[in-house]
Amino acid sequence: MPVGGTSDGEVASGVVDDVPGAVLGDVVAPAAAPMTPSAVSPVAERYRLLLELSPDPIVVHQNGLVVYVNSAAVRFGRVETREDLLGLPITDFVHPDSLPRMLERFTDMGDEPGAATMPEEVLMRNATGETRPMEVTSVRTIWEDAPAYQVILRDVAAIRAAETALRHQAALIDHVSDAVVSVDRDLHVRSWNRGASRMYGLSALDAIGRSLRTVVGAGTDPSAIVAMGGVVDELHHRYDNGRSLLTRVSATAMGDGYLLVCAATRRPLIERLGAILMSLHQAVIVVREGGRIELANPAAVAMLELHPTAVPGVDIDSLALDFPDDVESPIAGCLRTGLPVADRTAKLTTRDGRRWLSCSARIIDDDANGAAALVSIVDITDRHERTSQLAWEANHDHLTGLLNRGGTLRRLARELDGMAAPDDRVAVYYLDLDNFKLVNDSLGHSVGDEVLQTIARRLDAITPAGSAIGRIGGDEFVIVTPLSDDFADRIEAQSQAVHAAMGAAIALGTRSERLTISIGVAVAGLGDGRSPTDLLRDADIALYQAKLESSSRTPYVHFRVEQREDLQRRQSIEQDLREALHSGARGLFMEYQPIVATGDHRVVAVEALLRWDHPTLGRVSPTEFIPIAEMTDLIDLIGDHVVRTATTEFTAAPWTSGLTLCVNMSRRELTDRRLLSRLTAAIEESGMDPGRLCVEITESALAEGDSRAPVTLAAIRELGIQVAIDDFGTGASSLNQLYRLPISILKTAKPFVDALDESVEARAILSSIVAMAHTTGMRVVAEGVETSSQAAKVSGVDCDFAQGYYYATPTSLDAIAPLVTRDDTDRPTH
Repeated sequence: MPVGGTSDGEVASGVVDDVPGAVLGDVVAPAAAPMTPSAVSPVAERYRLLLELSPDPIVVHQNGLVVYVNSAAVRFGRVETREDLLGLPITDFVHPDSLPRMLERFTDMGDEPGAATMPEEVLMRNATGETRPMEVTSVRTIWEDAPAYQVILRDVAAIRAAETALRHQAALIDHVSDAVVSVDRDLHVRSWNRGASRMYGLSALDAIGRSLRTVVGAGTDPSAIVAMGGVVDELHHRYDNGRSLLTRVSATAMGDGYLLVCAATRRPLIERLGAILMSLHQAVIVVREGGRIELANPAAVAMLELHPTAVPGVDIDSLALDFPDDVESPIAGCLRTGLPVADRTAKLTTRDGRRWLSCSARIIDDDANGAAALVSIVDITDRHERTSQLAWEANHDHLTGLLNRGGTLRRLARELDGMAAPDDRVAVYYLDLDNFKLVNDSLGHSVGDEVLQTIARRLDAITPAGSAIGRIGGDEFVIVTPLSDDFADRIEAQSQAVHAAMGAAIALGTRSERLTISIGVAVAGLGDGRSPTDLLRDADIALYQAKLESSSRTPYVHFRVEQREDLQRRQSIEQDLREALHSGARGLFMEYQPIVATGDHRVVAVEALLRWDHPTLGRVSPTEFIPIAEMTDLIDLIGDHVVRTATTEFTAAPWTSGLTLCVNMSRRELTDRRLLSRLTAAIEESGMDPGRLCVEITESALAEGDSRAPVTLAAIRELGIQVAIDDFGTGASSLNQLYRLPISILKTAKPFVDALDESVEARAILSSIVAMAHTTGMRVVAEGVETSSQAAKVSGVDCDFAQGYYYATPTSLDAIAPLVTRDDTDRPTH
């Protein structure tokens, strides 16, 4: 959101390139759309915090209605929540006397994004009708792709009070008997009190703007004075008559210049400083050697909760003042060494709680009384708490409270650096929830978040003391555990404990879910040489292997070097496959395998099978690239490509008019909310009769799918598309379960056919499956028929159709044409 220009040095802004709609500066414009921690980068979240923490009310109004307010605006409006302000006319908050001028300012500003008005005092009203003068700056901006105005309000009353205080302070300084002079870095006079006029015989009007050395008649160098401790004696001269002045000069660096206090007498320094320090709003104390507080100005008395009569005399060690980052109090160290200290953080326990302070100290020489430390104190509680919160957020996951990736790597680095004995080990467990996407897709992300929080609590409950738990992202967690003796047994036990904790049902409203988890483990010993990033990567590689070996039921997979090489090939294949899909499906093409009627071997259908000719690897087997695709979003792209390409090619061949086209569908596609629209689009684009399309779902995919699968299958059938169960007999389904689903075709798993020649039991099982399927109205396809004997047996048990190399290998659609009979009158429908 562009914000234009600066105003009196108060509003400075610039577009943040990598955060659309965000502006960095004293005022930060809200993003054009709500930012959430799960969807937005850490940078954008910090900008949102700066916006919300702005002390100035910030309002965005569009078409005259309020569409955004920050927390300060809620407080100004005297309402409970920001929703109480959203949607109200902006004019409700402007006093009628100020409305004409407000409309005039909007007109003068114009319509260009980034156009802004100069700050102007406006009489504003809150929700209770209370009026208050505010300084208002309006900026033309964009909100949700439409023009809007951003309004920044600044409390003029507070500014006026500050101006009054500054005038009061200036008046006090002006009445100090000593000369108080401020200069810029080039030593030109910027302020000159009455004491300076009296001391040097030169008015402020004549002194301001001149060189310091000219008006005091000496080579005074404030930087040198500061370097020598802040106080020196110099011989100055009156400007009007040249008379010598023996002067004690105190110099203090003020960021963009210096403040000098020049005393022409030998009064004790504490006495000379007293009048000046008493008028300052910043807390200042003077501490003698031994810790005795000699002087405390009113601001320090209030901040440190000192009794006014206790100064001088109170011991600084009696205060509840702690410097957590220092072994020795910086004030005591300054008194001991004589060296200045700056910006040391202190924790002060007060009656109202805990405050955080920034302390700076330097030595001053008080002649007969010896050295003392001049200590300035600034309350930084708000800044410290914001910094601490940001530091926590930089290392932790906001959803679960666990370490995030950065925090996990830093903790892992500490554990690796802490190994000292040859038997020391650090184990990294990389955990990933199996099929968590199904929960998100079927129940929604809010329920998914509840599941992740439950998982985090369970992991925390079973993780050994001294370990660290992190959420790396999504449904991936990491446990970092230091080990020593019997580390292999401990890894086994810890992995079993994780599986047991994950196996318990998770209550989600009126239903419950049971999730499984895959674990990869990498272990480092003393002198291993791997960085935290390397070790985390190797544990992730082991996790990937655990995903591939999920059927082995092993509690975890230990990292081996050769797994890294396998992963590199898989990553290369994934990248190349993604490029192929995004570049016109380069190298990808379809082959088709006929499905025949067992009675006369006539072709009744074809199954579409994706093939890939890699430019360097050659023909890549589907058994290699399909599992890789199923673990990423590529399977959705492949599914869409296959159904569109196959339906287009199939309908383009006139001889296919009486055949059915079968396409495979993965478990992930079954949970894709766009599935029905994709199928509909493919049918409409190709002009295909939906009754001639059949989608095949493996039995295992159906068994592992979520509860929405029956609803999705029913919706597919309502489109007129047939549904087949593929590889039946390899999963946990029963015909009784399938009977309740809208399925018309059953494809038996290849192992049943493989065993027909050797096993009477296999033939009996296949015969029973066929009989029960026919009873429920389903037809059966025997897959994997490779011999004439197998063909005879599947026909003998009344299988309706068969598929396999005995009839035809997968080939191009044109190559199948000669196999198709031209007499379609009695051809059965698949």
